[in-house]
Amino acid sequence: MTVLLVLLACMPASWRLARKLEGQYDTGSPGAAWTVVKSGGADRAWVNTAQGASIYTDSNCGNRFREGDVALLATELTAGFQGVTQDIQLRQMIGPREGIVRTHTARLDGVPVRLGVAVVNHDWCTYDFVLIAPVGQLDALWPDYQAVLDGFSVRTR
Repeated sequence: MTVLLVLLACMPASWRLARKLEGQYDTGSPGAAWTVVKSGGADRAWVNTAQGASIYTDSNCGNRFREGDVALLATELTAGFQGVTQDIQLRQMIGPREGIVRTHTARLDGVPVRLGVAVVNHDWCTYDFVLIAPVGQLDALWPDYQAVLDGFSVRTR
């Protein structure tokens, strides 16, 4: 235990602050058709089994995420998908800040999908919001995804 305390004391204050900030935000609910699931490495995740879709949100905090280029960060969210093409990009208020929202067409393990990707910076953190939907379902699921974005707020520190 003493070793752990010594190690924590040696960590930069910015690192300790960043760890405290991650996950400290709220979102809207995508609605009754969505089920909360274990989020793996993300902060929150929902699935809509009837539509074969998922939504997840994640936060990363610290100096390197402080005010990163949201367009570049949105592109990074498509890593792991194949044949990614961007369909739409727009700037939109996400909580108190302007962020970027995109739609993409891609393949995941060879299966065609559509993606909704949103990124916003707030203070020391970058917040990501991703919708993965079957081709032909993105438009129908967009209001659910937008509800998650519309409910975004950073908790008071």
